[in-house]
Amino acid sequence: MNRSDVIMVIAGLAVVLIIGLAVQQPSLSLPWKSEAVLDPSSPGPISDSIFLTPFEQEEPSFSYPVSTIQLVDNPFGYPRAYMPGTGSFQSRTYQIIDGERYEVFPLFGSAPYTTAQIEAIATIEWITVGLLEQRRGGVSTIFSIPETPFLRIRTEVTADRFPGQAQFRYVLCDAETGSILDGGEVIGRGSMRSVLVSSKKEMYFIISATSVDGYRIFLEVPREHL
Repeated sequence: MNRSDVIMVIAGLAVVLIIGLAVQQPSLSLPWKSEAVLDPSSPGPISDSIFLTPFEQEEPSFSYPVSTIQLVDNPFGYPRAYMPGTGSFQSRTYQIIDGERYEVFPLFGSAPYTTAQIEAIATIEWITVGLLEQRRGGVSTIFSIPETPFLRIRTEVTADRFPGQAQFRYVLCDAETGSILDGGEVIGRGSMRSVLVSSKKEMYFIISATSVDGYRIFLEVPREHL
């Protein structure tokens, strides 16, 4: 081995030694080795934590199908298709509604006592199961309601054109016998409520409406019994 070969071997060992020292000492910088520069203003490491906000799930609103009650043109075969006499409605006043032009007259049977007793229970949530909406009188189709302990009849009468002449009457009849289950009268515009002991009967309305703009009769039952 000549002298030039020895010099090349020593130079090669020196290069290997320098590269080894550079790898073991990161603080040493070499021209061909770049270091990542950390920006002190850059945000810190991103946390993998996920924060869940608790929430209360809303209870879905209760809904029940509402049956539409219509008036019939020819109530043939109905056991009763006429209103009782005027005296049946005016024996005594049942309830006065706030206003100057109207008042509600008595209901039939024991309905006034049932109404006062049941309506005093403020926790009852009444659900509409049937609706009759019209502006003229007549006889309704035969209908039935779910079997619940109580049935509330809520009536709303509008009479803006002729409030002094408006008169609304209704009776609720048993479809089998024609006997009157309930009834009432509103003079002028106003509203009234009647709570009856319910049973699984087929029923129908007989309605007289004079000079009224329109009326709505709601059939309602306690939600807890549906």
